Amino acid sequence: MADNLILKGSTWHVRLELPNDVRHAFGNRRKLTKSLKTGNKAEAHARKLPILAEWKSVITKARNGITAEELENELHLLKNTSEHLRGFFESTLIKHIRGEKIFTKENALSLIKTFDKDISTIFKNDTEKAKIWRHRFYQMGSDFYDQSDDKPKTDLVADFLKAVEEFVVIKNDYISKTKGYSKEQTETITRIFNKPETYSPKSPFTPQRLEAFAKHQVEVKGLAQKTVDSYVSKLKILKKYLEEEKLELTFEIYQQFLDSLSSIQAKTKQNHIHAGSGFHKWASKYDLDYKNRYDTRINPFLGHELPNSKKKGKKKEDKRLAFKNEEIKKLYEFAISKQKHQVAYAVKIASLTGCRIEEVCRLTKRHIVAENGILSLYIEEGKTDASIRKIPIHPSLKPLVEQLVKNADSEGYLIHSSGGNKYGIRSDSISKAFGRLKKELGYDYRYVFHSIRKTVITTLQHNDVKPLIIASIVGHETGTITFDIYSDGASPQQKLEAIKTLPRLE
Repeated sequence: MADNLILKGSTWHVRLELPNDVRHAFGNRRKLTKSLKTGNKAEAHARKLPILAEWKSVITKARNGITAEELENELHLLKNTSEHLRGFFESTLIKHIRGEKIFTKENALSLIKTFDKDISTIFKNDTEKAKIWRHRFYQMGSDFYDQSDDKPKTDLVADFLKAVEEFVVIKNDYISKTKGYSKEQTETITRIFNKPETYSPKSPFTPQRLEAFAKHQVEVKGLAQKTVDSYVSKLKILKKYLEEEKLELTFEIYQQFLDSLSSIQAKTKQNHIHAGSGFHKWASKYDLDYKNRYDTRINPFLGHELPNSKKKGKKKEDKRLAFKNEEIKKLYEFAISKQKHQVAYAVKIASLTGCRIEEVCRLTKRHIVAENGILSLYIEEGKTDASIRKIPIHPSLKPLVEQLVKNADSEGYLIHSSGGNKYGIRSDSISKAFGRLKKELGYDYRYVFHSIRKTVITTLQHNDVKPLIIASIVGHETGTITFDIYSDGASPQQKLEAIKTLPRLE
């Protein structure tokens, strides 16, 4: 029977021998047979194909089972269902004993009618078991009607509820086998239904979901990769907490999680909430399994109250501080002495332009431009629209710029670095090297590369440079429609005159 066809009388049947490892998915049958309703063999060959394909699909699924996420959702549902049934049985019996609510013969008859249909389906190939279960239920039904009073005896109610519980387990096992679970998954499902207390919930933050969430935040919402990585990192912390404590994700449990983060500030906790809420909104819209498992109308991450850690102002000694001009010169010379020339060059450019470190490290040969005849550095991208600007080159900076243009790297960058980090930040290595140098000179966390920018702005202000000209040089918005939208900013000559007031490093 290599062609899976067998002739019975004058009608062809399709037939398939089932391997041992998948028989659980077919009611433990050894073989499958189905009439093709034709006596023509050529026609039978055509009709058997979709049937065989369907059977083999079930076989494949029975071997591989459902996905881990589907299984987790199923276990979660079964655990809740099992606990609900147990609670129902126990409360019904207790109420019956107290006389608060009587389990009537009408209740019993309704369940018996429902289970009669299930018995026909589940024991289609086992008439003996079907007979046993029907007799058990109908005998109990008869006993209910034989009661002389309106309140059946407690032991009869207890026996009936016990039979219902046993049959529901059998029904659940049957459903498991028809849904395409693997043998191992079926055993797990049966165990959880029988003993829901053994279920250890897994968090919804699976690797697949986190990867899909991150991709959506970057590609659709346009968030920076660094920001998204921070979100995912925080969700992984929550995932670990839920799994270690064997807890479900609820509003109350999430509050417990926040309380467990005792060593972090309220602002960081708020970032955790923002990450979780963003995930919930995404999963509620795009992830069917998540929607099936949770009531997505309720966002468990919202509504949490955090301690108010805001201060009206920081003490001056806690803020980022500006360097003195002579300190910048000291930093520059120290970097040269340590053979950290790229750091020194970045310091010099920043001290005579007010540029941010990433702006300095992204300068290439093509960013040396003339604006109205004045040689300038063109900053073509930045944090805001105001960051895009042209900054006249200080007379003392021109020799260095010419040298850097001549020695630019293969991609044309003036400042050589080890390349961008995983977020594409070119200044990463320069920033770290600067941090080590300033630490050697005794500067603490309040002094960073950005402190040079503060120095430039402060110096220009002390030199009576008009605020709008300073904003045009350093790339700040003024906060007014007149100047931010309608004005092209200070003229190249005005900016050059202001730049000339900055002190040289040599």
